[in-house]
Amino acid sequence: MNLYYRPDIPTWEKYTKNTELYSIKNKLHIEIQSKNIPGTIVYDIMPGFFTDFRSGPSIVNPFIPKIGDTKTALAWLIHDVNYHGFLSKKYADLLLLEMLENAGMGKVKRNAVYYSVKFFAGSHYSNLDDDQGDLYNHNKTLVRMQWLDNKGATIKRFNGKSLITAEAA
Repeated sequence: MNLYYRPDIPTWEKYTKNTELYSIKNKLHIEIQSKNIPGTIVYDIMPGFFTDFRSGPSIVNPFIPKIGDTKTALAWLIHDVNYHGFLSKKYADLLLLEMLENAGMGKVKRNAVYYSVKFFAGSHYSNLDDDQGDLYNHNKTLVRMQWLDNKGATIKRFNGKSLITAEAA
């Protein structure tokens, strides 16, 4: 996996209306080349995007961090972004698994996370055009995503308002 992100130290703060959520404070630019997904995926996430980082009960926090270091936090964040429908659920879950490996999480822990989301998180996955409620509909407007093939041509692009695929371009 190749992972590039700016700034070097992303910042967030707890959202005052919901103690399980965090608000991203600075624009994040993230580029990912994955062994499981062809090409390069580029995300620009604007300030104000809400995430809970790692979902699940706090009882697992001592074993699997809610936020963790920067690479772990980005894995949780990108998974949250993708569950809005930017990638298929299958690709979103595989990318999470690979990003956790890249972050240095051990095989047992990352597989526990992967199989948990693979089998139990389906109800949280939505398509881009689904009405996901005010907070999550707002979140979708704060993401620009571009999926490039291995030659740099656009496969899929989301500009904060609409999805544009190669077939539609």
